[in-house]
Amino acid sequence: MDYDSIIQEQMNKLELDELEQIMEDAAEQSRGIFSSLSTDEIVQSMIDGKPLFDSEVMIQNLLDVFLYEVKVGLVLGVEIISICIVMGLLKNFSNSFGDKPVSTLGTVVCSCLVITLCLKNFMITYHACLDTLNVMTGTMQVLLPILIPLLVSMGGFSSGGVLNPVILGAITAFNTALQKFILPILFISSIFVLINALTEKDYVSRLAAFLRKAAVFFTGFAVTVFTGLTAIQGLVTKTADGLLVNTARYSVDNFVPIVGGFAADSIDMVLSCAGVIKNGIGVLGIIIILCLLVIPVVKILAIAVIYKLTAILTAPIATKQIAGSLDEMGSAVITMAVILGLCALMFLIFLTIIISIGGGTLWK
Repeated sequence: MDYDSIIQEQMNKLELDELEQIMEDAAEQSRGIFSSLSTDEIVQSMIDGKPLFDSEVMIQNLLDVFLYEVKVGLVLGVEIISICIVMGLLKNFSNSFGDKPVSTLGTVVCSCLVITLCLKNFMITYHACLDTLNVMTGTMQVLLPILIPLLVSMGGFSSGGVLNPVILGAITAFNTALQKFILPILFISSIFVLINALTEKDYVSRLAAFLRKAAVFFTGFAVTVFTGLTAIQGLVTKTADGLLVNTARYSVDNFVPIVGGFAADSIDMVLSCAGVIKNGIGVLGIIIILCLLVIPVVKILAIAVIYKLTAILTAPIATKQIAGSLDEMGSAVITMAVILGLCALMFLIFLTIIISIGGGTLWK
C-alpha cells in the first residue's frame, strides 16, 4: 500500500464538510483575493511541492478591493466636507456682519452633524470587527477537534492532552477580553474624540489617546502571554512525544522477530501520512483565517484613509477641533485594524504550533 492510498483512506474517515464549507464562504468573502481550496487539493500540493496561489493575482485583487473600498468611503468624506464648507461660510458671514451668536449656533449644529456621521460609520466598522472576531473564533473551535485527534494519532499524546485545553482556554479568554474589555475601551475613546469636537479643551482628546494606547497594549500583552505559554507547552510536550514515538519504533524494530523492521517502516509511513493530513488541515485553517481577515482589514484601512484625508482637507475651512477629531478618528479606526490583526496573528501562531508538532516528512 503506497502513501497516496493511506492518505486517502485516512482522509475519508475525517468529517471535513463543515470546515470546507467555511472555506468556501471565507473565499467568497475575500472577493477573489483567495480562491476556495479543499483539503485534498492542499495535501496534493504539499506532496507535489506546488504553490497554492498566484501571488501576483492576489496582490492585484487586493489593490482593486482597497481602491473600491476607498471609493465607497468617499461618500462619507464628501458629506463631512460639505458640512464643513457650510460651517466655514457661517464663520465668514459672522465676521462680515458681526452676528456672533448665530455663527456659534450654526457651528455647533454642523459639528453635531459631523459627529453623527462619524459615529454612525464607526458603529458599522465596530460591529464588522466584532463579527469577524466571532467568525475567526468559531473557525478555530471547528479546527481544534479535527487537528488535536490527528496529533494524538501520530503519537502526540502529551501534546494533544495539554494543547487542547490550553488553546481552547486561550481562545475563549481572548475573545471574551476583546468583546467585553478591549474593544469597548476603543469605542469609548472614539466617543471622547467626537466629544472633543464640541469643546476647545484638549483634555478629552488626551484621555481618548490614552485609552486607545491602552487597548493596543492590553491586546499585545494578551497575545504575547497566550502564544508564549502555548509555545512553551508545545516545546515541552513535543520533546516527550518524540521520545515516546522513537521508543515505540525502536521496540517494534528490535523486539518483534522477523517482521519488526517492516512493521517499524509501516509505522513511519502511517505517521508521516497522518502528519501530512494534519499539516494540510492546518494550512487550510491558516488560509481561512486570512480570508476572513483580509476584507475587514481592507475596509477598515480604507475608512481610515478617508478620515485622514478629510481631516487634511477640512483643516482650512472647519474648526480646529473638527479637523483634529477627524484625524483622531482615523487613528482609532487604524487601531481597530491593528487589534483585529493581532487576534488573527494569535490564531495563526496556534495553528503553526500544531503544524510544527509531529512532523509530516514524507519519503518514497
